[in-house]
Amino acid sequence: MTQDLTVAIKTDKNIDNFQVRFLTDEGVGLLTTRTGDNYLILDSLDYWYDLIQNEYPKKKKCSCKNEWFRVQFTYIQDAETNTIREVNISATCSDCGKVSKPMSVEINYSPTDTLLSAPLTYCEKPNIKYKFTEWTSYWEEEDLKNFLHFVFFDLKLHMYCWFFKHLTQKKVFEKVSFEDAMRILTGKDRYLDFYFSQRELEPIDYINFYDETNGVVLKLDIWRKNEIIQLSSPTRIMDCGLVYYIDFCNQYLDKGEVTDKSNEFEQITIQLKNWMKDTFVTKRGTHCFDGKEAYERFMAERNTE
Repeated sequence: MTQDLTVAIKTDKNIDNFQVRFLTDEGVGLLTTRTGDNYLILDSLDYWYDLIQNEYPKKKKCSCKNEWFRVQFTYIQDAETNTIREVNISATCSDCGKVSKPMSVEINYSPTDTLLSAPLTYCEKPNIKYKFTEWTSYWEEEDLKNFLHFVFFDLKLHMYCWFFKHLTQKKVFEKVSFEDAMRILTGKDRYLDFYFSQRELEPIDYINFYDETNGVVLKLDIWRKNEIIQLSSPTRIMDCGLVYYIDFCNQYLDKGEVTDKSNEFEQITIQLKNWMKDTFVTKRGTHCFDGKEAYERFMAERNTE
């Protein structure tokens, strides 16, 4: 059972009239007051900066040409756990009163108290650019193995894996050899993320907590401020196949300022990118590196739509 709660959004200065920039598919947005103060919605600070690296969202405009809105959040709460499961965000034109179609944001974490107590986060510099990279790859299993082989033997990076160990029925985070990685891929274990680093890591430093039932839970985005490359577990996209995400950054944000990582790490990522360009199909876009067979399946499926 769920219950709804609708809140008219105001800043801590009691301002309720905003220019609005929404990234609807990603469920994030920026509200700007007439005095130029900027606020991000729903605790999305780090995520926002990742998303704007390629394109800054345009201001929303009403059909009456007005660009100022009052914003409402409708929180959908689980009545039993009292946690927020979804937030529907609508904007009402301050001139003509037209209400826009709501943007729906699913919430898949807890606790969620701050989403209600602090729905806005002040953001002094919302348009900061830094060297953030996310690649997507449609791969077959052999493509994945080739990637891991290059990272381990050619780049000579240390390899770590967060995975569900079948034997113990719990998640673990361990340093692995190439042979270990192959066993994880082909056996009964199930990997969540691989991580690659030029220096050896102390796994305990990256663990958020240990759950007696499910095992290790890692800290969020450990690659963001550390010199680490992350390879996620694949996501199945309908009949198009499995898509993998590779994330790293050569700069990071520290208290609103851009900070460089080492030149050595940047050189490693350049080598990796050059190998990806030489090895995989790049026809889907600048940041896309697909295996030949996986790309052909993707195109065949798209052409049937």
